[in-house]
Amino acid sequence: MKDREIPPQPHGTPQTGSKRRVLVIHNPTAGWRRRLHLSQVLHHLAEHGCPVTVRRTRGPGDAESLARVASEADWDVVVAAGGDGTINEVANGLAGKDIPLAVIPLGTANVLAEEIGMPKSPRQVARVISEAKPRPIHLGIANGRLFLLMAGVGFDAKVVAHVDPAFKRRFGRLAYVLVSLAGLFRFSHSEYHVTVDGETYRAASAIIANGRYYGGRFSCAPLARLTDPRLHVCLFQRSGPLRAMRYALWLLLGRLDRLPDFRVVPGRRIKVEGASGDPVQADGDIIARAPLTAASASQAIRLLMPGSSQVPYAPGE
Repeated sequence: MKDREIPPQPHGTPQTGSKRRVLVIHNPTAGWRRRLHLSQVLHHLAEHGCPVTVRRTRGPGDAESLARVASEADWDVVVAAGGDGTINEVANGLAGKDIPLAVIPLGTANVLAEEIGMPKSPRQVARVISEAKPRPIHLGIANGRLFLLMAGVGFDAKVVAHVDPAFKRRFGRLAYVLVSLAGLFRFSHSEYHVTVDGETYRAASAIIANGRYYGGRFSCAPLARLTDPRLHVCLFQRSGPLRAMRYALWLLLGRLDRLPDFRVVPGRRIKVEGASGDPVQADGDIIARAPLTAASASQAIRLLMPGSSQVPYAPGE
């Protein structure tokens, strides 16, 4: 695949700050708005004097492979330009390296961008990439694969497993809504035994959260933070279509914590047993089949995120 280097534009005045060598790993997506957004971010990076190379993916696994071979001698930052699945691949490829990760959100939900308060403006996104100081964040690991945001089994993982990529490209978030509605009566309703740091619970679905947001700016683990080494296990304890609809409604209303059959348990080591063979999702992609073993990962990654002069990320909240 071809590389494209974007030199500083002759008509632009380079701004102050370091001229970081930027590798952009881009997952091409349909839609002129996303292509325009990326083009504008690249233009502003050039104004900052940053030499940029864009490498495009051609299929699943490409983003991880490109990040894995990225050398600290060649790049000062690796940027994932795509959705949360692309970011997950790049993060797995960068694990063990000292190269910071940055994001240009181009996906359907862009949960990580919401989590860190990434600005919408292409100019401000470029500013974060070219000037922000990297901060270490903790990762989770599920069945051997790192995740930044969440992993889960149950209803949400079954929805992810049944969303066709072409259908998602065409309908965006609506694709998940439509598959969820169809799945209320089509999916089998499983029961899992979820063990968190030695304590076992029963649940119909479990989401292991590393951050506060889910599916956009909805929250099922409001106290979870990327800077906290603990994971927060969200337990949906009742099964059935009516209860699934009820959980979804209260999630949308931001009132999940008021339901007596929903609870959040913080911990570092999680095991989910039962319904062997059910799909396991991490950061919005299917990564394995149950049973699920998850934990706080020993690896951390450095992430470029907005500072106090933009949209603050409050790690201690």
